[in-house]
Amino acid sequence: MTGLPLAHVETWIFDLDNTLYPAECRLFDQVDRRMGAYICTLLDVAPDEARRIQKAYFREYGTTMNGLMLRHGIDPADFLEYVHDIDHSPVDPDPRLEAALARLPGRKLIYTNGSVRHAERVMERLGVAHHFEAIFDIVAGDYRPKPQPHGYEKLVKQHRVDPRGAAMFEDIARNLEAAHALGMTTVHVHTGDDWAREGADAPHVHHRIDDLVAFLDAAVPVRPLD
Repeated sequence: MTGLPLAHVETWIFDLDNTLYPAECRLFDQVDRRMGAYICTLLDVAPDEARRIQKAYFREYGTTMNGLMLRHGIDPADFLEYVHDIDHSPVDPDPRLEAALARLPGRKLIYTNGSVRHAERVMERLGVAHHFEAIFDIVAGDYRPKPQPHGYEKLVKQHRVDPRGAAMFEDIARNLEAAHALGMTTVHVHTGDDWAREGADAPHVHHRIDDLVAFLDAAVPVRPLD
């Protein structure tokens, strides 16, 4: 663990996929496959070519959906409904996370490049939905995804967040740059994927962690019983 202390944090902002739940459950693999199938049908290409396009758009435009919107004029609502039609059962209830979130003082928000419904289903599985004040999704961000600054700025304004008193948690290090620029404390949750770690050693990352719950427990230790 490295970086700034968290005693000043009043608002806790969490990415969803591979951050709030462990990447090991491979839930996002289902979304990834659905994206590939969508591209196969949309562009009438073979799976290998669809995957090449999918990853190229992700790198260039921030999300595959954003690339498909800009390059092919897709309906983003249709895309989100299709790719999030998955089995959420690999996400197990997480009593440790629930307890850690319960101890955090202040507000908790979700900021995701996915949809509200997908986030709701994940949080229902984890058993933590009651801790979160709001979900700021890709629709709320006007379909302009992380790492573009627009969504961060709108989140801060819409939910009246003081960035200097906020911490943001992300599994994709480059998505923390805009949060840092606003004055937030930033936490990169390493999942083992090297592409997501790119930039994690840069100055815009204050903390680099492998275990979200352990980090939250250290930030707000359990108080002994009187």
